[in-house]
Amino acid sequence: MASTAYQNRGAKQNKSAAPRKIMGESVRMIRPMYIDYTFLFIVVLLLAAGLVMLLSASAPSANRIYGNSYYFFLKQLACAVIGLVLMWFISRINYNFYKKFAPKLMFVCVILLVCVLIPGIGASHNGSRRWLNTPIIELQPSEFMKPVIAMYFARMIDSGKYDLKKFGGNLPYIGVMLVVLGLMLLETHLSGAIVIAGIGVSVMIAGGTPVKPVIIGALVLLPLAIIAVYFMSDVRWARVTSFLDPFKDIRDESYQVAQGLYAIGSGGIFGLGLGRSVQKYYLPEPYNDFIFTIVCEELGLVGAAVVILLFAALIVRAVRIAMTAPDTYSSLVAIGIAAHLAIQTILNIAVATSSVPNTGVSLPFFSYGGTAIITLLMEMGVLLNISRYSVRG
Repeated sequence: MASTAYQNRGAKQNKSAAPRKIMGESVRMIRPMYIDYTFLFIVVLLLAAGLVMLLSASAPSANRIYGNSYYFFLKQLACAVIGLVLMWFISRINYNFYKKFAPKLMFVCVILLVCVLIPGIGASHNGSRRWLNTPIIELQPSEFMKPVIAMYFARMIDSGKYDLKKFGGNLPYIGVMLVVLGLMLLETHLSGAIVIAGIGVSVMIAGGTPVKPVIIGALVLLPLAIIAVYFMSDVRWARVTSFLDPFKDIRDESYQVAQGLYAIGSGGIFGLGLGRSVQKYYLPEPYNDFIFTIVCEELGLVGAAVVILLFAALIVRAVRIAMTAPDTYSSLVAIGIAAHLAIQTILNIAVATSSVPNTGVSLPFFSYGGTAIITLLMEMGVLLNISRYSVRG
C-alpha cells in the first residue's frame, strides 16, 4: 500500500515537473526528494576521522620540514572545507548537467595530462611527473580523470551508439582508455592508471560488456604490464621484488613496507593510543600512502576494523544509490564513483599490509593531497544529487 502511494506520488511529481533550462539546453527534471543522509553521515565521519589521523601521522614530518607541526593538517583542512562547499553546491545541480559536458571535460582532462609532461609546467616529485604547477596549489590531473571517465563512458553507453555485447562495440572505449593510460604511464603514475582502468571497466561491465572477455583480456595484458613495469624504471621493479620478500632488503627497497608492517604489528588489538605512533618517525611520508599503518598502530585492530567497516558501508551505500538511480546515465555514473572508492580503498589497504606490490595509491579521505580530497568530495556531491532522484519504495 505504501509502495503504491509512493508510485502515485512519484507519477504526479514527474507529470508536474516542467522542463528547465541548463546552459541553454532544455532538460526535463524529476522533482528532487531528500538526499541520502546516511551516505552523507558516513562521508562526514570518514572525513573527520581522516583529518584527525592525518594530523597525528604528519605532525613529526611537518615539524621537521617546515617547523610547524600543523602544516600538512592545515593545508588538508583548507582543501577539505573547499571540497565540502563544492560537495554541497554540486549536490544541488541536476546530474544531467554533467552529461552534456562530459566530452568537453574528457578533452580538458586529456590536455591537462599532456601538460603534466611538459617541463616547466609539470612538476616532478620522487621520480614521478604527476602534478601541474599553479600559483595556489599543485594540481594532479589524474584525480579529475577518475570521475570524468565514469561520466564520459556513462554518456557513451546511454547514447546507445555502441553495442557492448559485441567486440566492435567495445573498441571506442578501449581506444579512449589506451590514450589515457598511455599518458599515465608516461608520467610513471602506475597506481593512477590501475584505478582509472578499474573505473572504466566497471562502468563498461555495468553497461553490458560481458565479464568473460574482460577477464581473458586482463590475463593477456598482465604479462605485458609486468614487462612494462620492468622497463619503466628500476624503482618500480624493485617495489615488485620487495613485495615478494618485504624483509629481504630492509635498509633499502623494502624499508617503507617493513616499517609499515612493524607499525601494524605493534598496534595489537587496541593500539598504542591516538598520537602515540612510533613508526611515524621512521616511515617516509607516513601521511600519504601508508597512513593506514599509522591507523593500525594507534587504534589497533579494533580501530582499523571500524575504519574498514565505514568504507564498506560507504561503498555499499554508493552501490545502493546506483541501483535506485532514475535512469541509465545516473546509474552508471554512480557505479563508476562506487568503483573508484572500492578499488582505491582495497588497493591502499592491500599495499599497506604488503598483500600486493607497493603501487603508491592513496587512501580516500585519509591520505594527504589537496586535489584528491577536493575531487573526492565533489564526487560525493554527484552521488548525493543522484540520491535526490532515486526511486524509493
